[in-house]
Amino acid sequence: MGAGAWSYAVPYQEDLQAALDALREKVFEEDEYYREEGVESLAELMDSGFLDEEGGAHSVLDVVTVVHCAVDEEDYGDVRVVEGAEVVELFGTDRPSLDTVRAAEEKGGGDIDFPPSFRGSGCCTITYGPDGAPDGLYFWGVTGD
Repeated sequence: MGAGAWSYAVPYQEDLQAALDALREKVFEEDEYYREEGVESLAELMDSGFLDEEGGAHSVLDVVTVVHCAVDEEDYGDVRVVEGAEVVELFGTDRPSLDTVRAAEEKGGGDIDFPPSFRGSGCCTITYGPDGAPDGLYFWGVTGD
């Protein structure tokens, strides 16, 4: 089936894991992924083995844990937080807007140096409004076989 890139913008909240968990539930509820018929809950989908057998859902359902770690130290299923100097390197500012992040992702999408650099993981970063305050979280990644 091949790899599938995915990305989602959500309102800002300090607890990044809670934001990821809520996003995954929303995506499951809205059927925004390759899915197995008859599965009633996200927990059931995760336990079914379907995602492993089919190369993933090609969505945020393929990642489960937010991690703070060095570049390329995340594991399969992790969402690495892009922060600090890497934010400036990728987005040209330490307080990127949603539009800035989306433009950088689109421009760097074919470049192996734009994270994540391997399938089965993702990244997230904080986005900022015109007043400089956090206004959102942006999750993106590549999953699939």
